[in-house]
Amino acid sequence: MEQKSTFWKSAMVYGLYLALVLTLFSVILYVSGLILNTKVGYVSIVLTIAGIVIAQIYYRNRELNGVISYGQAVGFGVAIMLFAGIVTALYTIVLYTFIDPSLIDQMKAVQEEALLQKGMSEDQIEAAMSMTSKMMTPAWMSIMGLFGSVFSGTIVSLISSIFIKKQPNEDAFDEAMEDVKTEE
Repeated sequence: MEQKSTFWKSAMVYGLYLALVLTLFSVILYVSGLILNTKVGYVSIVLTIAGIVIAQIYYRNRELNGVISYGQAVGFGVAIMLFAGIVTALYTIVLYTFIDPSLIDQMKAVQEEALLQKGMSEDQIEAAMSMTSKMMTPAWMSIMGLFGSVFSGTIVSLISSIFIKKQPNEDAFDEAMEDVKTEE
């Protein structure tokens, strides 16, 4: 029973740390005027992957005495991203509702320009932007961000857990028994 409480407590702590890093990075992008630059935004993906891997390793080594199954590692990574996603979703609502509501219009303009560059007709662009406008609200963006966080956390955890998992030494019992036999 204690291991479950350690799992959720640790996932929440590491998720909050990761959310703090991602939010701080977003604030830096906002202040520097790069928040709409997708290429710079890819750094957040690297930060997320690093955060999950580091948290899985720390959890394995500090809480589970160096032993973690594949399933435990995957679950822990997903739980981390659940908590990080909740915090970043709240930040998204605050940013787009209170700090700078004009960012949504700027995002729409960037998207419309991208559609123009693809060579779409005016009618196609109008239809796409009509659909986009319905989804580009702070509430929808935060909900989609939360689901996106959990989904990306699942993908990253499925891969990273292959390398993070560490089973107990199966031969430890046999080695101990051999030591007992040699003492006799």
